Amino acid sequence: MKSVLMQSIKDFEILLIDDGSKDSSGKLCDEIASTDSRIRVYHKPNGGLSSARNYGIDRALGEYIIFLDSDDFWIDKDILFLLVKKAESQNLDVVRGEFVNVDAKGKQLYTPDLPEENLNLKNQILSSYEMMKFVINGRFFSWLFMFRKSAIGCLRFDENRKFQEDIDFAIKFFSKNYRCGYLPIQFYAYRQRENSIISTPRISNLANSFALCNVFYEYAYKVEDKRLTSYYLYRGIMMYYWTLETVASDLYIDRYEELEKNLSLVALRKKVYNWTKEVSKVHFPIHLYISPYWGVCLFRLRWWGGKILRAFKIKK
Repeated sequence: MKSVLMQSIKDFEILLIDDGSKDSSGKLCDEIASTDSRIRVYHKPNGGLSSARNYGIDRALGEYIIFLDSDDFWIDKDILFLLVKKAESQNLDVVRGEFVNVDAKGKQLYTPDLPEENLNLKNQILSSYEMMKFVINGRFFSWLFMFRKSAIGCLRFDENRKFQEDIDFAIKFFSKNYRCGYLPIQFYAYRQRENSIISTPRISNLANSFALCNVFYEYAYKVEDKRLTSYYLYRGIMMYYWTLETVASDLYIDRYEELEKNLSLVALRKKVYNWTKEVSKVHFPIHLYISPYWGVCLFRLRWWGGKILRAFKIKK
């Protein structure tokens, strides 16, 4: 909250959504709101991240919407001014910035430098295709975007999804062709925690991740910019590959037989394999052409090979 209240631009509203907290968070929200008339607090039964965001979207009065997760913060006091200025000057529907990784105490961790090609996009007006392929490029975090509220329209986050909801939202949002902008400014501090949802093994997380294969495929044929069709098809196919790699990790490998049955991996692999025939001139990993079991074995073999090589390098 301090990182928002210190913004150089002053004409904005803050919506604090207390999503059924059981600690003192709700009370703290009320106390903060009593100090600033721009803050509105809403207390609601717990429904999850998507439910909280949707609740805020439905009650937002401003022209633009930007999200901030409860354990993160902004590191640039001018970011709201810069985002709005860019959106207004170029009549944009959405503007995106960048992030840095920080630990639980807010200390900055290693964050890769922005690619040179990204810096060259800062003065351009981008299509949804260019935004998806060259800027987002697999980093779908919703909190990096400032959306024009009218562009969001009736679209909402899927409240049945408890994992990777940002990807689902982006697939659907950018299926329409918007005027997009990019600011190569690392303004968002993304706090990494050991007990995060990503590092905690949950079968439901895998189910949500594999389900994105179908979302990408469905919207591949709904996109307004047909250049996105092949891109969405490729991402939908690779979601299977990337999620199968997670299945092969130490978090899940001991439960493989259970996962294969409960997640219908054999049937999913066959379906995704058929999609590869709809994408021309693309060479996919061998994991898509063999059973999920052997695909997981290959991932484990690669992992053990890498471990041996790293150990050899250290001893050497």
